[in-house]
Amino acid sequence: MSVQGLIEALEQLSERYTALYDIAQDKKQAIISNDYDGLVKVLSGESKLLKIIEAEEQQLQDSAQVFLQSKGIKSRLELTITDILRLVFDPEEKQRLTASQRTLNEQLTKLKQANELNQDLIAQSLNFIDFSLNVMIGGMDEEATYSPPQSSERKSSARSNFDTRA
Repeated sequence: MSVQGLIEALEQLSERYTALYDIAQDKKQAIISNDYDGLVKVLSGESKLLKIIEAEEQQLQDSAQVFLQSKGIKSRLELTITDILRLVFDPEEKQRLTASQRTLNEQLTKLKQANELNQDLIAQSLNFIDFSLNVMIGGMDEEATYSPPQSSERKSSARSNFDTRA
């Protein structure tokens, strides 16, 4: 058997990861614009696509096993594409497999960078929310400010907007 099944599986995965990258860009825009409903829709689409990708990755592993068995390797080794390249002797197939591998790696690198950016944006949003809540609650930093010595005895603070005893 030729390596064609592996190449097709890699190209299909590359297309799926491109779609996932597009979803990551949509997610970034939803986070930046503070569009909660849009973010929920994007996350729903992302979840569906991830299930499809998981099935296609399994298909890639199955194609790799079929290829290995065609080369006389009976064990269920989980070899990388680089390892499989050593078993491909046709220069054209080797070149196509290498190109597919490179394209997939580039897509994964872009996707990783987009996900890291989205994580940073979410962390900044959470920090801003935490800061905003602390500003609204107030009174927490009263000890850090200067007060005249005659009023050094602590007054019981009036009830704040949030009941902290709950």
